Amino acid sequence: MKDMSDIIDFLNARVAEDETEARRELEQLAMTEAKADLRAFAECEAKRKIIAHYERIDWDHEPAGDQDYMEKFLFIIAEVYADHPDYREEWRP
Repeated sequence: MKDMSDIIDFLNARVAEDETEARRELEQLAMTEAKADLRAFAECEAKRKIIAHYERIDWDHEPAGDQDYMEKFLFIIAEVYADHPDYREEWRP
């Protein structure tokens, strides 16, 4: 199994940054505008669920090829942050 800890750490940090930024923006908005920005929190939660799902998989019992399939999801999520200085080109799908 590949060591995916670097990309998982990277993604967790970016999602935390996204959530912090969304919270900051939400605090600055009037309540009528706030509902539209709640989507950012839902996106953060969805990304966390994908990462957590990957981390829970027992690769000794998964069919061959599934690991590559799941890793691809992590790389696709990470590509959103390709302009971040910690992003690695080898993660580009």
